[in-house]
Amino acid sequence: MARVKNKKIIRKLSARTLGARKKKNIISVLAIALTAVLFTTIFSIGGSIMQSSTESSLRQVGGRSHAGFKNFTWEEYETLKEDGKIRDLSYNIVVGFTENPELNKIQGEVRYFEDQDAKNSFSYPTTGKMPEKIDDIAMSTIVLDALEIPHKLGEKVELQIRVHDEVVEQTFRLCGYWEGDKALRAQEILVSRQYSDKTAPLETTPFYEAENSGDYSGYMNPNFNFSSSWDIEKQMLQLCERCGFDTTKVDYGVNWAYGFSSVDPTTVMMLVVVMVLIMLSGYLIIYNIFYLNIFSDIRFYGLLKTIGTTGKQLKKLVRRQAWMLCLLGIPTGLLLGFLTGRLLAPSVLSLLTNDVQIYSANPLIFIGAAVFTIVTVYISCIKPCRIAAKVSPVEAVKYTEKQKKGKKKRTKKASPFHMAMANVKRNPKKLVLVVLSLSLSLILLNSVYTMVKGFDMDKYLSTYMVSNYMVTDASMTNFGSQYTNTAGVTKEFQQELVKQDGVKDIGNIYIHTEYHSFLDTEWNNMETYMQEYKKFFSNQDVAGEIRQMRESKASNIDIYGVNKEAADKINLADGKLDWEKFKTGNYVIVNSFEWGDHTSFEHPYLNIGDTVMLESSSGESKAYEVMAVGELPYALQSQWYHSAMPVAYIMPDTEFMARYGETQPMKTIFDAEEGKGAEITSWMKNYCEKVNTDLDGKTKADYVAMFDNLKNVYALAGGFLSFILALIGILNFVNVTITSILSRKKELATLEAIGMTGQQQKKMLQFEGLLYAVLTLLVTCTVGMAVGYVIVNAVAGQMAIFTWHFRILPVLLCTPVLLLISVIVPILSYKGAVKNTVVERLRIAED
Repeated sequence: MARVKNKKIIRKLSARTLGARKKKNIISVLAIALTAVLFTTIFSIGGSIMQSSTESSLRQVGGRSHAGFKNFTWEEYETLKEDGKIRDLSYNIVVGFTENPELNKIQGEVRYFEDQDAKNSFSYPTTGKMPEKIDDIAMSTIVLDALEIPHKLGEKVELQIRVHDEVVEQTFRLCGYWEGDKALRAQEILVSRQYSDKTAPLETTPFYEAENSGDYSGYMNPNFNFSSSWDIEKQMLQLCERCGFDTTKVDYGVNWAYGFSSVDPTTVMMLVVVMVLIMLSGYLIIYNIFYLNIFSDIRFYGLLKTIGTTGKQLKKLVRRQAWMLCLLGIPTGLLLGFLTGRLLAPSVLSLLTNDVQIYSANPLIFIGAAVFTIVTVYISCIKPCRIAAKVSPVEAVKYTEKQKKGKKKRTKKASPFHMAMANVKRNPKKLVLVVLSLSLSLILLNSVYTMVKGFDMDKYLSTYMVSNYMVTDASMTNFGSQYTNTAGVTKEFQQELVKQDGVKDIGNIYIHTEYHSFLDTEWNNMETYMQEYKKFFSNQDVAGEIRQMRESKASNIDIYGVNKEAADKINLADGKLDWEKFKTGNYVIVNSFEWGDHTSFEHPYLNIGDTVMLESSSGESKAYEVMAVGELPYALQSQWYHSAMPVAYIMPDTEFMARYGETQPMKTIFDAEEGKGAEITSWMKNYCEKVNTDLDGKTKADYVAMFDNLKNVYALAGGFLSFILALIGILNFVNVTITSILSRKKELATLEAIGMTGQQQKKMLQFEGLLYAVLTLLVTCTVGMAVGYVIVNAVAGQMAIFTWHFRILPVLLCTPVLLLISVIVPILSYKGAVKNTVVERLRIAED
């Protein structure tokens, strides 16, 4: 059979077909553009988050390398060096940590760095050079400013360095510096290899065999890259196996800044769900538009079939129309999507990271959004193309939208409502698509509202604050610090605090950490929990620690001392706190084993009435009876990791002092009388920033603002997505209504010719719109609520600050709007369709 060159005519037919229905094309282009807007916005915000998060995480980690080992000896380093699958290997050697009072709020780490590792650690001099002589030193401008040293090479630098639990004082000369970055958890201070070898010679004993597990001086930290950043965790484990390193003993680190350092199935699933949701919303309208366009132009396609056009050619015709519409819709959507993403990104990034905010304009964002939009359009066109290809010329010429064949039913009443009901049921597929499209936005909007309203401020604040004010040593809030002052709230501050007018309910929390040998009662309970949660305790992160604990039946524990005001904040699970009895010094409160993010209190380490033996600083043991099971709120705890089984006992402050000596509080909390808050806040901020910079003061208002920001981000992002989906749903409804009326021109003209008035026809069309709206509300309030619960639980269900409650307010508020649209759109469409007389409309329909 001869091949006919028909590409030119198909192009011409496609262009002319689109030109003949310009108004319909507006809806098509808008639908494609909105789909592109959604994809571009998601990709733009996602790209900005990934880039900002990666850069922020790289700085928090303190390096750009894929992975590394901590606390290696030279022998272990030589073994690692022989592996042929790692690249860019370089190292640093820990000398010690700064002890200068001026650097209390900065974690200053003194190390020797190889050039490559210094560059990867954001600690390479941009002015001057790397240390070479024994008294050379290089540091960031942040450290220089804290030491009040001018940014000038050759300046003297006096440092106090803790090396092997001893403080060494040394005077250096500044040989290099770089612009400091506050995003870094630690400020590296670089010294020469000569000074490193002299002050902290390389250790030969493996770190896991060392007696003092907190002494890092003299140990190496090699860092390196793999060939790719995909699943670095797996690559690291394979490296350990090749080198013969025991992963329960050596300390290795994987740079979590790289998105695929460890593949999280949950995160991947969430991304897939979001993409499917957007594609579904786009599919619902684009499919419906082309589906209805095919039927509205069915006679045209039938005539083309009559003159010899093949089904394959008709498919090409329809698909070419889609691509031409894409040429208009996608660029518009990409531009609007990028602008929207740029508008929303600052709010989202401010919640996730305060230090690094990068707005990504990567070409892959636009390429990815365009590809996903094209794929959505392609999928949406598959069925309409088949319909066009299979059209019968004879049936097409006689076509008008009819109810599918089935058992005939007689209408008892020929009222506008009953006729509207019959019309809606003519095409069940169209009905389902419109209802789904409208329901999707309502379900999402209700889910966003449920999430935002479900965020519990009390739960959020309990993690950070249980009073209006809290003061602690600055090192307690610097989680990157190697050494912390757990007794840093000075007597001078406490004396000044008492003098302030309006201060009330001053609570003090003290802490003592000791190595505790467990009695049989304690150990039996712990062993039971270890067996019950065997999977958790066999995890490589804690397996070595648990093995040592089982061998010694001992571990580090926290002992807290509290005054009455602090004791009132204790969360009790079992028993009652009798302060008068408690302050005799013969009783303690014990906590429970924590599983996950919450303390269930179902697994207390001891029960009420049990006895525990605790040693004093002098080694004297004393028996205490357990009065209750409970714990201090997380905000009042040390928040530092001590053990996989974090046992803690609480006793009165008087007994604490008697056992462990006079000391200063770890944390001091207090409230203000009504009307005195602003004055006390100002005093506290001034004291911590100017009088004693070692102290760090926080207010409840600081965290309330952070909580509000969290809610606003969810409301903004979710509200935007709901708004776009609502527009898509409304466009779908408008398109369905207009197309339905235009395809039924002859039918409406015939009804008018046999006596049905224009007012009755308007009522019929309004009832059709109302039926769509009512069905949408029914789906949203039934199946939609179940779908919403799944969405909310997947996004926010695992957050400790979230509490789920059934909510329907957004749906109720949107109901009048939906009903109004369903009444107005059919009337406006009808007015446009009946401009001509009945005779003219019948003649046009026949033609």
